[in-house]
Amino acid sequence: MTHWLLLTLIALVFWGATGVTQKLSTNNISAQLSFLGFSLAFIPVAIVILVALPVDLPVTAEVLLLGAVGGVLNGLGTLSSFAAFEAGGKASVVVPVIYLYPLVTVLGARFFVNEQLSPAHWLGILLAPVAAWLLTRE
Repeated sequence: MTHWLLLTLIALVFWGATGVTQKLSTNNISAQLSFLGFSLAFIPVAIVILVALPVDLPVTAEVLLLGAVGGVLNGLGTLSSFAAFEAGGKASVVVPVIYLYPLVTVLGARFFVNEQLSPAHWLGILLAPVAAWLLTRE
């Protein structure tokens, strides 16, 4: 198994468990408090990264800004997901629909980074929203 695939599968497990913990927290406290706890949990992770892993410095202001914009967008998406759970969304529906976000990434990579997509990729892009629609049916 390639290194990137192993890391991808680890992310899949962590993010899959995250959906359950987010739903459990919003069953007991507000989306805002859940998000605050989520955000505070990044502090020890950041400290471990700074202490244990090599960090390439210096970085340009543009690269730092891109990272910060990514963090803001991630935070807003996470806050929206907590709000969806708090509003009564089922984890079994909310999480799969939210996790269609790679469609936005794939389309952005196609049009902003000029990555090429195969016919199979385009078919997946077309079928994923159908799957999301089917999941939302009660």
